[in-house]
Amino acid sequence: MTKLLEAHGVCKSFGGNTVLSDVSLTLERGEVVSLIGENGAGKSTLAKILCGIVQPDRGTITLNGELKTFSHPREALAAQIGIVHQELNLAENLSIAENFLLGHEPVRYGMLDRGRMEEITREGLSRLALPLDPHRLVSTLSTAQRQMVEIARALSFDTRILIFDEPTSSLSDEDAKLLLQIIKMLKSQGVAILYVSHRLPEVQEISDRIVALRDGRNSGEAASPHIHRESLIRMIVGRELSDIYGYKPRPLGSEALRVEDFRATDRHAPTSFTVRAGEIVGIAGLVGSGRSELLESIFGLIPHLSGELLINGNPISITSPKDAWDNKLALVPESRKDQGVILESSIRENIILSDREQQSPWSLRDSSNERKVSDHFIESLHIRCVSGEQLSKSLSGGNQQKVVLGRCLAAKPAVLLLDEPTRGVDVGARREIYALLFQLAEQGMAILFVSSELEEIIGISDRALVMSDGEVTGEIPRQSLSEHAIMTLASSHQKVAA
Repeated sequence: MTKLLEAHGVCKSFGGNTVLSDVSLTLERGEVVSLIGENGAGKSTLAKILCGIVQPDRGTITLNGELKTFSHPREALAAQIGIVHQELNLAENLSIAENFLLGHEPVRYGMLDRGRMEEITREGLSRLALPLDPHRLVSTLSTAQRQMVEIARALSFDTRILIFDEPTSSLSDEDAKLLLQIIKMLKSQGVAILYVSHRLPEVQEISDRIVALRDGRNSGEAASPHIHRESLIRMIVGRELSDIYGYKPRPLGSEALRVEDFRATDRHAPTSFTVRAGEIVGIAGLVGSGRSELLESIFGLIPHLSGELLINGNPISITSPKDAWDNKLALVPESRKDQGVILESSIRENIILSDREQQSPWSLRDSSNERKVSDHFIESLHIRCVSGEQLSKSLSGGNQQKVVLGRCLAAKPAVLLLDEPTRGVDVGARREIYALLFQLAEQGMAILFVSSELEEIIGISDRALVMSDGEVTGEIPRQSLSEHAIMTLASSHQKVAA
């Protein structure tokens, strides 16, 4: 039986570095196939080859049994293959209509036919039920709206195959749910979808089949209804689910952090808890429970209303992040791109930033020592880069997260706070981050982290605190940690004794 699309034996190298080796993939009309794998597995490269952005060194691509070669994205688009990129490709200074028809503008009497442009754009937007004015500037749109415009634009070329490359990486949970609904609608209309992602719950929800890549090669395939998280992880990293976390008990030291009658904001109840040296404590709870605000207030990003903080038994005053750094508190924030990493700065500049923040403005820079510090963390955190001078924006999400960790660890904190430490990070990088946290705990660091993933809370915590409506409603020791126990407390409005 002829497949709609078939890629066979695809190979690609960049400067002697083999990215794809003999990779094959098929796609049928009205089918959603997800492409999964670690960062660097070759997912995005294969997607770019299929839509003409990158040309393969070897291998074949056929559409309905007809051999195709694409030397430019326009040729793939003419063959009805479109792509929605992770980093959206819309011109912010142009209108939706101008973006919609960029490079394909209708002309009348030698001039742009703006009436026809508006008509085509409205027709395209209506396919996704988008109530947007074609004259509206793209710069005024939300991230989700921009993505929907890009999808509608791709579909306006009668696209038979639509490729999504990490489409939810910059979307909120609600916007991501909307996108998945649109993909299901497109599938029902007969559009074939290639969905590139590392978010396994999304992949499990929408996929008819899943193709995994590891180290640039096919490493497995699964079809609905036999798509199980454990088998997907095994295909991605070659290990069982239990190996991803690698929890081992360790001796705990004395009290490192005490939070006493601490009220972060006016919607928080006074909270008290401790974290011991060498202990990893997770904070679980539903969205809106106040977990992130609690961490940010402890770190001084949000002025707390009342209560006391003690480090190693000594009362401290935290009114700003600088106070936190000075008192050996460090925070890995929830959004690495907005709060953690300066994307236009080098890896080295980002890593040594915490040290600079603690220095007097009159201090002289020691460039040699800065390079030594940054090189140490690049090596010890296994940051995959050419050198410390590489711009942070060119790194994968997992490696950017390691840069943020390096910046925090360069300050030599006694207490490390982390807000969603593995959000947007693939399974392989997660394993490395977990191993690092266990290593830091074994060295005596106290770790307090927030996570929306119950599996993560259960996998690495020595103990978990659960929040609901701004209040810690209970504490669960490791031996009692379960999804049921966490959700019971997370949905409770009454405090439960530990």
